[in-house]
Amino acid sequence: MSITVLPTEWEPTRASLQRYAHAVTALPRAGAPSHARWAQVAMDVTPYGLVAAATPLGDGTELVSTINLKEHQIVITAGDTTSVFDLTEGPSPQEVGEVIAAIASDHGASIEVDVSRYDDDSVQVYDPAHAAAFLDVATSVADAFSQINDGIDGEITGPHLWPHGFDIATEWYSDKMVDYDGTPTSAQIAIGWYPTGDAYFYANPWPFEDSWAEVDLPGSASWNTEGWYGALLKVSDVPEDAGVEAVVALGETVHATARDSLVS
Repeated sequence: MSITVLPTEWEPTRASLQRYAHAVTALPRAGAPSHARWAQVAMDVTPYGLVAAATPLGDGTELVSTINLKEHQIVITAGDTTSVFDLTEGPSPQEVGEVIAAIASDHGASIEVDVSRYDDDSVQVYDPAHAAAFLDVATSVADAFSQINDGIDGEITGPHLWPHGFDIATEWYSDKMVDYDGTPTSAQIAIGWYPTGDAYFYANPWPFEDSWAEVDLPGSASWNTEGWYGALLKVSDVPEDAGVEAVVALGETVHATARDSLVS
């Protein structure tokens, strides 16, 4: 599978998808089983689109919301109830969020949802071709991250899409705890893809050690030490016919460089 640069004109569709992602994850954020690494607020990347975490409802059913980028629909299911939005019509995030909340209530749930996550009542821009292009790259990215995970021992979450930044990422967590603003926090390595602007891959080992920036990275990747610390690989520098391999090589190199320093 290839990893390509998305059209610059795709930004309006990307922004719409991010708003929809916030809308469909508002319920699981409030009512899905809590995950130690907050995975209940993320979305799974599948060959047909993005799937929010299942939320148990009062009658024993579960509500699942899917942003289907092959059929260009948002599909909400709970028991024998199904509601479908046509994305090409640009439904407002508010309408999507309110329907999800109503279905959950109809199935016996009394979950207090943060409605500010879908308070946009405007018609959204959605280009099916741009959404399809995103899905093609996103599934390749998720495949690359899964290959990296296959070679790693320990606690792993992802690959997931995180609505807050609309990035796809996978995270490895160490059993070594580090103080972060007074809170014990796991040392970790996050590897992700930002599909916005000049899209790029990142690989962030934390806490960062300056000596790592002296290690050679594969291909056109480089170390970033201004604003944030980690490895950076622009999608425009990824060979189209070997994109997955380039991303896997980056992830494996960063893990090999940093992991021994991040374990107890």
